Amino acid sequence: MKSKQKVISVICIIIAIVIIAAAALYYFVFRGSGQSTGSQVAYVDPVSVIAGLGSGNGNQNRFSGVVESQETTKVEKNADKKIKDIFVSAGDEVSVGTPLFEYDTEDTALTLEQERINLESIQNDITGYYNQIAELQKEKNKASADEQLSYTMQIQTAQTNAKRAEYNKRAKEAEIEKLENDLTNATVTSTMDGIVQEVNENTAYDNMGNPKPFMTIMASGEYRIKGKVNEQNVWNLSQGQPVIIRSRVDETLTWTGTISEIDTSNTYNSSDSSSGVVYMGGSGDSGQTSTSYAFYVTPDSSSDFMLGQHVFIEPDNGQETQREGLWISAMYLELEENDAYAWVANSSNKLERRHLELGDYDSAMDEYQILDGLTAEDYIAFPGNLLEEGMDCVLNDGMHTNSSEDMGGMDDGTITDDGTMIDDGTITDDGAAMDDGTITDDGSATLYDETAAQ
Repeated sequence: MKSKQKVISVICIIIAIVIIAAAALYYFVFRGSGQSTGSQVAYVDPVSVIAGLGSGNGNQNRFSGVVESQETTKVEKNADKKIKDIFVSAGDEVSVGTPLFEYDTEDTALTLEQERINLESIQNDITGYYNQIAELQKEKNKASADEQLSYTMQIQTAQTNAKRAEYNKRAKEAEIEKLENDLTNATVTSTMDGIVQEVNENTAYDNMGNPKPFMTIMASGEYRIKGKVNEQNVWNLSQGQPVIIRSRVDETLTWTGTISEIDTSNTYNSSDSSSGVVYMGGSGDSGQTSTSYAFYVTPDSSSDFMLGQHVFIEPDNGQETQREGLWISAMYLELEENDAYAWVANSSNKLERRHLELGDYDSAMDEYQILDGLTAEDYIAFPGNLLEEGMDCVLNDGMHTNSSEDMGGMDDGTITDDGTMIDDGTITDDGAAMDDGTITDDGSATLYDETAAQ
């Protein structure tokens, strides 16, 4: 009887385990899969921003730059000399020949007087040696054979002393000439027309710990733009490449120019601000740095620039040319043979995969003309494997904080390479557009505040 009850107990335990397993399978697999779409959202960008309507720039690699002088002169002072007077201050305009500062020459004048006396003494010694040699030579000619050797040795000693004195004379003459030049050039003048950028009366050091020059003068007149590019994008730039220079205050104010130099011999990380260039992009994470290089742009006209003005630099791919119709970057489209699709937020703010009719293709900009299926008022998502029709859409239009509350319970909103949404509503590594349709020089895109850039 006990054996039979034991068998029944084992059977009941097995049945209970099967029921629990079946319930778990239903809850986590079937029930969970049925709600997966509803727990995710798609982040969509305004087509008007992506297309750059109103500004004409669309999606472009952008680099921060600052207007500087075409030439900068560093004026060093002699560390062994004292400064008597400084005639200029930072901000003063100077021209060629303008006195900058003057050395104290009182000690130099006294030293010069003493050295002239020493030179005269050396000259007297030389004259004495040669007179001695002449006298010894006369006596040698009259001396006996036994005395000849003694006179010869005395003459050779006098000749050696004369040569040593002549060497000392030349050295003293050179020293006197230097002192005379120091007196004549006690006042240091500017060698160029420009503006005094800084005067360091006391020893000063830059951010790298190197001593700064005593004075720095920036040439006036022609300007150039100094930009910064990171190691991932430096090879996308080339000397002689045309660029567009864009005002950070007014997007519609632009100039044209050409890259004149790319300095890959000197590197500095993206956190270095000593050059005055604010780097956009970079690693994106605090504590991480990206090796960067400076490049220089010569503007076609610099009459409207101001020294120290901050600007944006874009490769000139024809983005300023006005084109008819709506043009969208190919990276926002899914191309399948002769068909094209885009992930669009519909009138119910749900994601749908919409068929588009394409027109011309701009290979330089990698953009397609949209003939039908999309308008400037629409919002579209960057294509990704996790996008599904019917997903709720969050509009990246500056009206949403992209917080977990706005995201339907999600912690973030970034779309990574595969379309996964994480972090802050930005689109990383895949080149999605910022609020102004701009892609920074590391390929990432973040929400951009124009007022902050000013």
